[in-house]
Amino acid sequence: MLTRSFLAAVLVMGVLAPVPSALAADPGPIVSAPTKIGSVDFQRALNDVGEGAQARARLEAMYADKKTAIEKTRKDLEARAADLEKQKLILSDAARKQKEEELYQMQGAFQATAQRAEQEMQQAYYGAMETLIEKMKGIAAQIGKEKGYALIVEVNEGGVVYASPAVDVTDEVIKRYNAANPVAAPSAPPKK
Repeated sequence: MLTRSFLAAVLVMGVLAPVPSALAADPGPIVSAPTKIGSVDFQRALNDVGEGAQARARLEAMYADKKTAIEKTRKDLEARAADLEKQKLILSDAARKQKEEELYQMQGAFQATAQRAEQEMQQAYYGAMETLIEKMKGIAAQIGKEKGYALIVEVNEGGVVYASPAVDVTDEVIKRYNAANPVAAPSAPPKK
């Protein structure tokens, strides 16, 4: 299975590599563009920057408190389940059913609380990391401009972080597409 990084590299090479037959067919002006390509590993950068370490420590401390409370509740539920198992034979059917129902409801509430805590942790983590990545993208773009990179690609996601305006062919694609696929002007609605 091809990875995104490989596909991105193939796409980049297809855009940047001159195609002799296309050049022969359209001998228009050739613009010299930088062909230096860089890469950045945001995951490694997140692990290595000071703000990343601070964010992880803050999030781990926040989660540690919740994890302790969740673990205490889990142990309490286990103890109640063990007590119920011991008392099953001496309880009346009605009392046993009531205690089972209470335990069932407590387990459901526990699972919902644990799941909610996990989701909150993930949201806090992704929010903190996204803020850091946005800052890193700006720095990567600045490096690209300063050092003359045509592209800077993120190695884990394969996405383009910076592209030199000199290699952007979007306007030309739009122009040629519209020329090859004209859209008729809207006509006036028929009169009744």
